[in-house]
Amino acid sequence: MLYHFATLENWSADPDRPYAPPSLATDGTVHCSPTEEAVLMAVARFHRETAGVVLAIDETRVDVPVERVAPPAHSPLAARPGFRMARLRGPLNRDAVVQVMDIVRGQDGEDWALVARDGSATR
Repeated sequence: MLYHFATLENWSADPDRPYAPPSLATDGTVHCSPTEEAVLMAVARFHRETAGVVLAIDETRVDVPVERVAPPAHSPLAARPGFRMARLRGPLNRDAVVQVMDIVRGQDGEDWALVARDGSATR
């Protein structure tokens, strides 16, 4: 499973077409995380004030190549031996998305969780 943070605006745009976030135009990829923990770390670091959802993606159903890359040296994940981020090398076919999850921020602003749109907690 892969996980991707999407702004509500980007995810809702063109629902009959493959999902193409701005990163696809800027660096040719859709940035994904290999775990829920990693995507929540990315949300906390880069999207703290942005409304969005997390997409759970079945990698076996993705229509474009998936590349594994080491996190940048400045990333907290870089200290984890063998940790690899995922990059989709093209737009995401929407039928590969198996779950859309809301991001729930704890009262302390630090403890975040993912909740499936059907209301069930994922962690």
